[in-house]
Amino acid sequence: MTWSPGPVVTRHRLGGELKRLRDAAGLKLEDVARRLECSPSKISRLENGKGIPRTRDVRDMLAVYGVPEGPERERLLEWSRTGRARMWSSDYADVLPPSTATYVELEWDASTIHAYESHIVHGLLQTRDYARAVLQNAYGSSRSAGEIERLVEVRMRRQEALTSDHGLTFTCVLDESTLYRPAGSDAVLRHQLEHLIGMAEAEHVDVRVLPFSAGLVGANLGPFAKLDFSTGIEHGLVYVEGSVGSTDFRTDPVEVAGYDTRMRALLASSLTERESVPLLEHAAQRVASA
Repeated sequence: MTWSPGPVVTRHRLGGELKRLRDAAGLKLEDVARRLECSPSKISRLENGKGIPRTRDVRDMLAVYGVPEGPERERLLEWSRTGRARMWSSDYADVLPPSTATYVELEWDASTIHAYESHIVHGLLQTRDYARAVLQNAYGSSRSAGEIERLVEVRMRRQEALTSDHGLTFTCVLDESTLYRPAGSDAVLRHQLEHLIGMAEAEHVDVRVLPFSAGLVGANLGPFAKLDFSTGIEHGLVYVEGSVGSTDFRTDPVEVAGYDTRMRALLASSLTERESVPLLEHAAQRVASA
């Protein structure tokens, strides 16, 4: 199945086109806002892909920009409808912090992700029991058992992006320490390691280990993920995870390029997937015999 953008990327793609049309018409934000009897900030949010597009608003903007009836107009109106679609993650708004929900939507829409994890296995590769252990440790008593289970469900739903027909290509570099750090129980960790070995067999998933022998490469880096999109978000973006519920998105092209450089260094120092699998197998055997 060919990758097709969801609501988040579609909103960015629509916003870029609306800005291009406004610039071509020689209009300022204030000019458009005056004609549509709304605030300039509303127009700005639509152009930045942050606002939820209403088809009526987009139709009015296209009229202001002089876009005639035809394929271009219909395409942009269709994008406005797609941009209003509800993501499955909205069903978990009661437990997902807004910034995390935004990341889940962006992750779902990404065509390529390169991630580095320094302490735990990446969420897209976690087993249910491992995810539960990680979340219980992260939230402690601040979340009920029911809330933890709903957050586990979110992680399992996220992994649907790794089905072969979704179109996501995922490369993950795991620090070797993640292979030995207990999570829940030895059985949970062993199952997790076996799951990683299985995921490494998928053509669109590349699991790599950054060995201890690589030295201090990545030592001063926390976990991050570089997300690229087939369309809609130029240069991609970087997601940096902070404390529980805290997320930071880096979109400045210069800063994003810096993370690209860091990822290339991590990939150059990590084992290839073929070299990583025996290390994963050894770690699983070590846990099994403990």
